[in-house]
Amino acid sequence: MTTEPRSRVRLREYLSSRLRPLVFLLASVVATTAPAAFYLFGRGTLRVQASAAAHQVAEVIRRDAEERPTLWRYDSLKLIDHLRGYELQRSIARIDVLDDRGVPIDPAAGNVAAELRRRRLIWESEVVIVNGERVAEIWVAMSNEELRRDALLLFAIFVAVGGGLAALMYGLPMRAVRRAEAEIGGLVERLQASQAALSSLNEGLERQVEERSSQLSVAYRELQVKEQNLRDLSSRAVAMQEAERRAIARELHDSAGQMLTAIRINLQLVVDRLGGDEHSGKLAARTACLVDDTVEEIRRAVRTLGPSVLEDVGLVRAIERMCDDVAEHAGVVVTRSIALADGELPPEVETTCYRVLQEALTNVTRHASASRLEVVLARANDQLQMVVIDDGVGFSDDEVDKGRSRGIIGMRERVELLGGRFDLQSTPGGGTRVAATLPIRPL
Repeated sequence: MTTEPRSRVRLREYLSSRLRPLVFLLASVVATTAPAAFYLFGRGTLRVQASAAAHQVAEVIRRDAEERPTLWRYDSLKLIDHLRGYELQRSIARIDVLDDRGVPIDPAAGNVAAELRRRRLIWESEVVIVNGERVAEIWVAMSNEELRRDALLLFAIFVAVGGGLAALMYGLPMRAVRRAEAEIGGLVERLQASQAALSSLNEGLERQVEERSSQLSVAYRELQVKEQNLRDLSSRAVAMQEAERRAIARELHDSAGQMLTAIRINLQLVVDRLGGDEHSGKLAARTACLVDDTVEEIRRAVRTLGPSVLEDVGLVRAIERMCDDVAEHAGVVVTRSIALADGELPPEVETTCYRVLQEALTNVTRHASASRLEVVLARANDQLQMVVIDDGVGFSDDEVDKGRSRGIIGMRERVELLGGRFDLQSTPGGGTRVAATLPIRPL
């Protein structure tokens, strides 16, 4: 059995694709935020210093211009050189003084200022006003070279810090994911191995189920054949039993009945010859009565052993007679519903139906103490439905006496021998319902 190769777990690739933009953003923010803030703050500081320096220079020149209105232009250069010695002026790259026409007082200032402007200096200006008139404009340039160097150095430091943080932010999750990926890969391999084992086990179980199903099918077919053979054998046994009963009934009717009839005739002749012997006459008469009773019992036994009435009048008429006898001898109101035609049932079904109904009516007569009885007999497709309902005393399972139990067992066995269903429902004081369903096979 072959299995598919294990699918690769791509957690690292997925996480790496998601972490790279975040790591780059973190490194960029860490590397640029602090140096940029430092540089912008430094430029602001330089502008403030340049503005303060321009204001100081303007104040010095304003006082000098007020004291010496004519000579202040010539002493401005000395004043500027003097201001360069102050602590505040250490970062000053250049100081220019322009007169009221905008012309630099220092003739060489123009070339120097152009060069300084190319060096991207920070310039601030202050106007000198004396007696309400503008006499000069002070421009102060601050150099940001040192600020740029410090900012670049700080940028390099924070680039290293950002790179380290980015490496930690990228490396630690990737390391954890690598371990998780290895564990998940192992779990996947074990799961696939389990699936392969389950598949193999499932195939083995399927084969076993198929084999068992095949064996059960064969056994079921054999059981059906044996059941059919048993039913056929039982049917033949019942037929032979009925034939034997008919033979016994004929023998009793022909032999014992004729002999008893001859005895009855002889007794009558004896009575006639005895004449005046009253005692012997009475004895002979009583003996004749006993013979008559015996003949009647033999006739009843003959009717029970061999229902020749089925052959004589058919099932429907035989059931009608049976219901009439119950109504006459037991005083029961019998309601009957028989939806059958003579000759439409197989002989074994007719015999079983007659015997079951005979036993049910006998039980009603002997034990039920019923006042009403209903008999229903009808054919539904390929089944014969028979129902007997009485309003008698009923019984419980514990109250079934041996005689009745043998009769119920006999009814059930007769019905089941033909493949039918037998059902008995009874409650104390609620009457009894006997139902039987017999299959009708083609004649």
